[in-house]
Amino acid sequence: MHKVIGSQVAVQVVKKNGKAEPFQRQKIVKSCIAVGAPADVAASIADDVEKAARNQMSTGEIRAMVMQKLGKIRPEWVKNWEKFDQTKPKKK
Repeated sequence: MHKVIGSQVAVQVVKKNGKAEPFQRQKIVKSCIAVGAPADVAASIADDVEKAARNQMSTGEIRAMVMQKLGKIRPEWVKNWEKFDQTKPKKK
């Protein structure tokens, strides 16, 4: 099932737990900023990923795309992301 936003169909992404949810560009922006990327760079990465996202894409695939783009710009942002991943509480 797809949600329609305006004249576009919202892309659904699949989380680790198998649940589908609408693609949320803002989550990418917030994550990129959290690891040190300036807001304009974070927005640009989110735009690129949003254009490449396809329906039923896994959040793992999206994460890999974001990490690859961050690493091309500044490798330490990827290290920051990995550190952040290790410290955030695991969802049950």
